[in-house]
Amino acid sequence: MKALFIFFLVCLTSIAVHSQLDRSRQPQPGPAPFLQLDNPVEYQLDNGLTVLLVENHKLPRVSVSLRIDYPLFAEGDYSGALDLLTQMMGKGSQTLSKNDFEEEIDFMGAHFHFNTDGAHASSLSRYFPRVLEMLADATLHPLFSESEFQKEKEKLIAALETGEKDVKTAARRVENLLAYGPTHPYGEYLTKEKVSQLGFDMLQARYDYVFNANGAYLIVVGDFDPKATKKLIKKYFDKWEATERNPKAFPEPVNPATTEIAFVPMPNAVQSEIAVFNLVSLTKNSPDYYAALLANQILGGGAEARLFLNLREDKGFTYGAYSRLSDSYKTKGLFKASTSVRNAVTDSAVVELLSEIDKIRMKVVSDQELDLVKAKYAGNFVLTLEDPETLANFAYNIKTQNLPSDYYRTLLKQINRVTKEEVMAATQKYFLSDQSQIVVTGNNEVMESLEQLQFKGKSLKIKYFDKWGTEILRPDNSNLIPEGITAATVIENYLEALGGKSKLTEIKTLKEIAKAEMQGMALEVATHKTNQKQALTELKMMGNMMQKQVINKEYAYMEMQGQKIDLEGVVLDQMIAGAAIIPELNLDLTSIELKGLTEIDGRKAYEIKVAEGLVYYYDATDFLKIQISQTMELMGNSQTTTTKLGEYKEVEGLLFPHRTVLLMGPQEVAFDTTLIELNPAIDPQIFK
Repeated sequence: MKALFIFFLVCLTSIAVHSQLDRSRQPQPGPAPFLQLDNPVEYQLDNGLTVLLVENHKLPRVSVSLRIDYPLFAEGDYSGALDLLTQMMGKGSQTLSKNDFEEEIDFMGAHFHFNTDGAHASSLSRYFPRVLEMLADATLHPLFSESEFQKEKEKLIAALETGEKDVKTAARRVENLLAYGPTHPYGEYLTKEKVSQLGFDMLQARYDYVFNANGAYLIVVGDFDPKATKKLIKKYFDKWEATERNPKAFPEPVNPATTEIAFVPMPNAVQSEIAVFNLVSLTKNSPDYYAALLANQILGGGAEARLFLNLREDKGFTYGAYSRLSDSYKTKGLFKASTSVRNAVTDSAVVELLSEIDKIRMKVVSDQELDLVKAKYAGNFVLTLEDPETLANFAYNIKTQNLPSDYYRTLLKQINRVTKEEVMAATQKYFLSDQSQIVVTGNNEVMESLEQLQFKGKSLKIKYFDKWGTEILRPDNSNLIPEGITAATVIENYLEALGGKSKLTEIKTLKEIAKAEMQGMALEVATHKTNQKQALTELKMMGNMMQKQVINKEYAYMEMQGQKIDLEGVVLDQMIAGAAIIPELNLDLTSIELKGLTEIDGRKAYEIKVAEGLVYYYDATDFLKIQISQTMELMGNSQTTTTKLGEYKEVEGLLFPHRTVLLMGPQEVAFDTTLIELNPAIDPQIFK
């Protein structure tokens, strides 16, 4: 089974409906639509709580947002306390148990959640008075129990442990650390060691800092009675105390003097995570804010943007490349261009990212590009107005960021006024290709090419960091392979470890059943194979057939919910290779490549490139296969899946793995093999 049902799980989590668009014809932008956004009714309670009321009687629903505008602060040794507080809030109150609280919310069909800067709730209009009361009760009189605290703490530690081996998680952690610094709120990160040391007393300390009326805003949007609502707000929130906050100052982050590379070695990385970024001083009040937004949209805002068209459509390096530009009125914002690419093109992808950033700074964008992003921005903006929380965010931003009262009503007009010259000026101010940090997180094999990398005729300085952002010496990339070990000898030793090549070739057919659980759903994969490159794999979920895959010598297809997809190209080649009972018996030993020694879960392993997008890993001690990395592209989307193999058990004198763990980003699905039959009778008709 192994590589076969990788394909099924990838499809199960990634297939979406794709509409067919004629990209050769650019849509014509229309005039900016007129936006009817009413100013909220505003007043304050004696404790300083600002109330903003926005009536909208189109639907019988009400949304209430509690937002608290407190100064940024670094948690330091108490990192994780704010996350735990957020998880504890909204789970009952001192007058209502957790179970009773949740049951009542469910009965009303209400939506209710807390976050690091407040809370949000929504419901039908008839339930709004009770929902408002419960929101106030949970906010002002939260139910904190040490037993619940310990449960949430254990869950957070488990999540951190799971993420320790995830390449994307490590990449984002180091990127934020290098951008902002370890003592900045945006640069610090959680570790299981820090969370383990947190005591129950820290919960109250964090609550006192965050959840008080100082800087608090209560925003009500929807179908409600203003007079009745004002009375309820006064009744429930009037006694909420406001206290002063005195956060410890943190250093202002700065950009590097020159562009440099930070390499983060991750032995389990099957592709490279690349980010090019610099800090920006940008707020919504900045005179060039709209020009900067449009510049970012042209560069990396979607499938029609320059980064995507270059790195995916033209070069084929990746399935997506994007940029984002964040503003901040409390600290520095960030401009970042990023992508994930194959190891072989990592250095080239870095150059292309830098080149595109530099190009948009040096040459005026076209009328066509500018018109397109203006139209796209307008369309997306209008769509967001359907969400009541959007209006709450507008009201909150206007108050906290000192924006004009008509800021959002005139936003599209301001967007339409932006010129090409203003876009270029914004790129020169905010996209700093000569003062950027480049973070590459990946396998050591990309390191040497990065060390030779040049941009605009100059070599780029490179530093090395571990996955926690600590600077380290240059990793040893010698991959000292014992004398006499080649790709062919590794495969031969593997076949011998399984029980010997002669015994393995006696297997003419095989049947295997494996079971797993994913998000509470029972999965079962049944596989039938022959030694004639024939395989049938069926995936059942909760006992119901979900997917079927058929491979028969020279063709293969997948069928899911009545839809049949014929497999072609590299995907077909990989599927046919995976149809073999023991793929290593059919390998051309002259075409495979021993990449070197690497580390897999603390074990030294030989890394062998079997084909484009397919890598096998064998334990350096016993030569058993312990991991498969497979990259496939289906319907325009590239997916890399890591499969871990373990718990080898004997079946008729041969060893087979009975534990298969699929890793798709942070998601993990563990299959346990419950049945392996060798040489069962199989009807050849099932492969048609």
